[in-house]
Amino acid sequence: MSAITYLGVLGAIEGLYQAVVTDPEVWGPQAFADWASETLVDAGELPKDAVKQIRRSLRAAEKLRSFWADGRSAVSDHDDWRTRVDIALGVRAWRPLLDLARIGLEDSPDPELYEQVKERFAVVTSDRWMEDVSFEQWRASAKPSFPELR
Repeated sequence: MSAITYLGVLGAIEGLYQAVVTDPEVWGPQAFADWASETLVDAGELPKDAVKQIRRSLRAAEKLRSFWADGRSAVSDHDDWRTRVDIALGVRAWRPLLDLARIGLEDSPDPELYEQVKERFAVVTSDRWMEDVSFEQWRASAKPSFPELR
């Protein structure tokens, strides 16, 4: 699988989250099914563990929709969509994206995926991974490490 595919799927999931929290009323079962079908077709032959993370993200998006569609969640219209995700689910929404980025990095080491893992690791754990290590340095190590999650 190519790094471009993983990056595309990560972008598609973020797009889904953004669409769901900004306009939850348009996201019903059929819209979620269409998104999943389209994303999996675009993703080609992803490994089983990567598909599992896409499904986890889809379930998180359904929860986001429920949270924002019920009207009980009063938040200013000026809030960033990421803030809305954090308010509703916090790191539970972001963890599948980190896991997918990590799987992609293991499968297709790439500087962009490396940066995605570093950024997403910080969001999920409030900690740093390979903070002062470049992609080239990481690759050149005897056995490149992957972030351990608690």
